[in-house]
Amino acid sequence: MEHGYQAMVIHAFGEPGVLKPVTLSRPKPGEHELLIKVLSTAINPIDVKTRAGIGFAAEQNKHHLPMSLGYDLFGEVVACGEAVKTLKKGDKVMGMVGFATQPGTYAQYCLARENELIKVDAVNEDAVLSGLCLAGLTAFQALSALACPKSQPIYINGANGTVGSLAAQIAARMGYQVVAISRSELPKSVASCAQQMSYDQFVAEQRKGYLLDVVGLEVGKRCLQGLSAHSRVVTIPTLSQNEIIAAANEQGVTACGVLVVKNNAQLKRIYQWYRQGHLELAHCTMPLSAAGMAHQRLEQNSSKEKVILLPWT
Repeated sequence: MEHGYQAMVIHAFGEPGVLKPVTLSRPKPGEHELLIKVLSTAINPIDVKTRAGIGFAAEQNKHHLPMSLGYDLFGEVVACGEAVKTLKKGDKVMGMVGFATQPGTYAQYCLARENELIKVDAVNEDAVLSGLCLAGLTAFQALSALACPKSQPIYINGANGTVGSLAAQIAARMGYQVVAISRSELPKSVASCAQQMSYDQFVAEQRKGYLLDVVGLEVGKRCLQGLSAHSRVVTIPTLSQNEIIAAANEQGVTACGVLVVKNNAQLKRIYQWYRQGHLELAHCTMPLSAAGMAHQRLEQNSSKEKVILLPWT
């Protein structure tokens, strides 16, 4: 097909196998939009939940199938709408696109709005940039919501995973003492900037503290045992947010959830830290056509690495 491109879409919610390749006609950008050649995208837990029919994005799109998935983007501007002012054809860009109800980066091309993208001085091979968008912004905004005084340490569980490891590194860059609560060896990027404490050590005594709960569920609830009244918790996983907040409030701990929003000023700082060598992201790459297999790996929790999908491989 002339000007056709490949995308991975779902025609119905279900298991990873519902992700299927299709050929689509290349769209034209609207007035404030850009057409982006997607050089890499990344898989996030919300993609897996949406594919399975779980959560807000799935609910909003259940009558609009088939649909693509994905919000993370590193790519090249191919065409610009008439009102686009800050970007031009040929620019390399990164961003969190279409969050939360209009995913679509599991594709060789996608449309994005100008205010969702930042320009980057990156080469095509810098595929990891897509993996820094949603996860990096989530970590940054969760730390901001935690509002921890610089005189106090920040406790982070789940620092072995993508969001937790980025949160630990970002907190260290902001000047905080970081304590990573973990039962296994920390990645080097976290071990170099954080102290390690086991879960048993953390819950053995209560302290007034500031906890970033990346794991949620029963692990998040257990961590509350290590906090005294007037502590503060920010919990990230949406499925257990209400339960964690209620349990925290019962013991006099202030708690809230966080829902990531686009913020180009924050994304620029994340990008600058990465380019300066201050942020690392453990990752692996897979072709876009293997998106279903990648979802299966994530569901089985077989890897803590960020999965980067390459649409042109």
